[in-house]
Amino acid sequence: MRKVALFVAVCAAWIYSVAHFYVSGIRRPLDNFYGDFLASFPSWRLSVLLGRLDLYHGTLAEEWAGAKVHGHPVWHYGPVEHLVTLPLFAFSDLRSAYIAWLIANYAFFVAIVALAMWLFAGGVPRWIRWSVVPIAFLNYLPLYEALTQRVIEIFELALVFAAFALMRRGRPAASGFLIGLAAMTKFLPLIFIPYFAIKRMWRALAGSLMAIVPIAIATEVVFGWRHSGILIQLRHGGFIDSALNQSFSGMIVRLLKWTHSSLSPAVLSRVAILAALAGLSWLFLKTRHCAGIEDLEWSTLIVAMVLLPPHNQQYYFIFLLFPYLALFAHHRAKPGRLRWLAVSFVAVGMPVPLTLVSRLTGTDAFPVYLQAGIPFLGAAILAILCASALRHAPCT
Repeated sequence: MRKVALFVAVCAAWIYSVAHFYVSGIRRPLDNFYGDFLASFPSWRLSVLLGRLDLYHGTLAEEWAGAKVHGHPVWHYGPVEHLVTLPLFAFSDLRSAYIAWLIANYAFFVAIVALAMWLFAGGVPRWIRWSVVPIAFLNYLPLYEALTQRVIEIFELALVFAAFALMRRGRPAASGFLIGLAAMTKFLPLIFIPYFAIKRMWRALAGSLMAIVPIAIATEVVFGWRHSGILIQLRHGGFIDSALNQSFSGMIVRLLKWTHSSLSPAVLSRVAILAALAGLSWLFLKTRHCAGIEDLEWSTLIVAMVLLPPHNQQYYFIFLLFPYLALFAHHRAKPGRLRWLAVSFVAVGMPVPLTLVSRLTGTDAFPVYLQAGIPFLGAAILAILCASALRHAPCT
């Protein structure tokens, strides 16, 4: 009877997940023609060089480039995004290119799932491998936000998974090269560079620099780093008072507003980020001679790279699929840890569609979910679980 009940439960979960993916992962993205991807693509510079300003006019990229530097429009995100999306200029109009990019993102997503199954589900029972892991992916809100807005983070996450797979296969230089590509896609994986140095993974570090340096030089020639919207924003602090900002600093800003504090959000955020980075550095220095804990190290780095920037977006949390899977593989025999991992996943992933919650409650649930900082709280729990697992990992 238990086996029958389990089979029925798994089948019901699969039916729900497929329906959820169809509504939130296919229909909604196909109906959307607005989002952060169109804030970076197509860039003004490439549109001019390729004679396709028709793709550029009327987009968020044109709107966001309004803050010109020395009379030159600003470009956004990392240079690899603009390299990867070059084929989209072959389409006759922006809408066709936008749909093609969505199909490309589905391909990146399939690659992520395949790599995840290979990396983290190999030693688990078959029913878990073909139920828990895929069902978790198909009920993860940041994934649907990323698909709807066609953001480059899906491609970036595929690079991170592929880099870890290469590291597991004993190919650190190739792994580092992919991390370098990911870092030049949207900069977040730059956090891996000091990690490679601390761990004395010189081949991985060299591989990363082999990707980063030539791309950085080519970017200066084509775009000009002084016109980078990301760097301009960081020079001004990069702290954003928005419900979409679910970073550590974003939560600090909200807490100060809720308590009507006169403290400076920027100053307090900088101090908190530096303190968190100091704690992270201490943790990695303490475990730098340990081997066989790369999955926990990468998980901790990924949580830090999502939570510690001056600001983030809720779809950044798609990266947290990596630590969720790694910790699930580590803690599946520890019910206490798994319960907290499940709490974190529900807070971040929101398996029940918020549109359904909105209909049942008569309120717009998504802004409330963000303003309450629920995704941040879930990610903070995950950060504690990662740091604890790494701190107590057996050193071999």
